[in-house]
Amino acid sequence: MAEPVYEKLIGALNLRGGALPAIKCKELFALMEELFTPDEAELAAKMPLDPIPAEDFAMEIAGAPKEVERILETMANKGLVFTHEKGGVRFYNLMVLLPGIFEMQFLKGEVNDRARKLARLFEDYFNKLSVPSATTPKGEATAPTGIALFPFARVITVEREIPAGIEIHPYDRVSDYIAKANHIAVGICYCRHHGELVGRPCDKPKDVCMAFGPAAKYVSERGFARLVSKEEALQILDRAEKAGLIHCSSNTSKYIDFMCNCCDCHCGIIQSVKTAAFPSMAAFSSFILSVNEEDCMGCGDCVERCQMDALTMEGDLVVRDIERCIGCGLCISVCPTEALRLELREEAPLPALDRREFNEALISSLQRNR
Repeated sequence: MAEPVYEKLIGALNLRGGALPAIKCKELFALMEELFTPDEAELAAKMPLDPIPAEDFAMEIAGAPKEVERILETMANKGLVFTHEKGGVRFYNLMVLLPGIFEMQFLKGEVNDRARKLARLFEDYFNKLSVPSATTPKGEATAPTGIALFPFARVITVEREIPAGIEIHPYDRVSDYIAKANHIAVGICYCRHHGELVGRPCDKPKDVCMAFGPAAKYVSERGFARLVSKEEALQILDRAEKAGLIHCSSNTSKYIDFMCNCCDCHCGIIQSVKTAAFPSMAAFSSFILSVNEEDCMGCGDCVERCQMDALTMEGDLVVRDIERCIGCGLCISVCPTEALRLELREEAPLPALDRREFNEALISSLQRNR
């Protein structure tokens, strides 16, 4: 039987939302006990939702300031608590299970006994949660209880495939985020590395997982990833695009915390989108693909390139499924006749402005689906 402190910890994780619900079960208790010591779990369970300095937190819980700071620092080094400085004061806040704690455990790309154990424990919990969606009496798919309805990620289109002359928002340009980022870091793709550790390797590039701003500063300072220049960041994105990887970022517009370059064989974001009843409503860009039938030569290269199964061949022509297209733009680069092009998606929802607005929308949608 799990210690009560771990039950409180799981409750604290649930309050923070995230893409993965924290469900009390033996698989999650086993994972929490491996990640957090009892002292760490007790402290983490008491942390407020907003970032807080160690001294203020110690005062709130009547703890010894130096001991509280020591434990918080240890958890920050373990990828359990995010920390950053503001105005010369260091703040701490508990990460969500995903995206957050999961990614931190595999971002270094370590291959050792503990990494394999953590990979198996996460795998056990993922398997526990992989149940079919419920259906209404009419057979319509519904979201499983406890899953957030607000998309936690969005797709950013391959920028060079956006037709000239189309006026687009800054949040649709990867280059804008790179240009204004004070810090950019790159680490190992945690999804593909996790897959490798549990015996499901992938041949796609692994050193393409990117963090921006304070997140990049944190992962580089704590040894999870390395800082890169803006030029190298663009080169990494180009390499990812050539490998057929989809750009997925946090669903915020003012800034982004991360950019995954994803494949459907390992990436949790892409897998959840692909298996959704309507992938184009789960995570998508502001664009959608259109096909010029007169120019299509029926080679089928774009069909093989599409990770969403949004393209099929009907005779000698490629056909687009509007409900499956997420507007990534990867298919266009392999079209020899320029029969494919992107156009603006009608009534595409706006991403959240920042992390606070994102968390509010995520938690609100989670509560509506309980």
